[in-house]
Formats: sequence, structure tokens, C-alpha cells
Amino acid sequence: MQIQIRLSNHHPKGIQGLPGSVIVPEIIVIPTTLRYFYVLMSEVNLDAPFVISVQQFTDDDGNHTFQSIEVGPNTTSTVYINGMIQEGLTPGALTLYSPGDVLLAGTPILLEVLYLTVQVVA
Repeated sequence: MQIQIRLSNHHPKGIQGLPGSVIVPEIIVIPTTLRYFYVLMSEVNLDAPFVISVQQFTDDDGNHTFQSIEVGPNTTSTVYINGMIQEGLTPGALTLYSPGDVLLAGTPILLEVLYLTVQVVA
């Protein structure tokens, strides 16, 4: 026994409906940048790992109000030492390790965190 199924592109036409409206939402990307600063009080030899806890950083106003870094697809963070981009950020602290290198007293360390939030307005 063989069953055949025939598909047809022919559909009965009904009455034309009212035209609808097209809603094109406006998408707004909202960047939020948080900056935290630390200045070395003494010379640091980086032959052994040097750890700066998040509580040691200050914000733009000099307050010790570090917010936790929530790493995700809409977040990026950058560390600058003496104005140069670096690697080595971990969630609870900044660990510096570079055998043979020394950081001098007064060296500024900047942690910059960029959060991107999307708002859809219909």
C-alpha cells in the first residue's frame, strides 16, 4: 500500500485585511565606566607576585568604595600601569608578576571597568 501526499501552493484568498503598523524599536547602548586608582607607596620588585586587593583602590573622588567587577558578555576591564595597558586582572584582586621588573614608588595603577547596558524603546 502506498500513500501519496500532495502539497499545493493554492490557497483560497480571503478579503484583504487592514494594513498594520511596523514598529521599529530604538536601541540605545548606555556605557558606564568606573575607574579605580592606586599609587604605589614604595618600590615593588615583581620577582614574586604582588597583590593589590580591590579594597586598596579608590574611586574618582578618592573614596574606598570599590564595587565588585561583574565579568560578562557586556563588560570589559582594563588595567593601566603608568599609563600602559596591562594584563592580570582577577575578580578579587590585581596580581602583578613580572620577574626582573621593578615598579617605582609613586607609580599610578588604574583599573577601568566598562559596562554596556542596552535599552530598547518601542
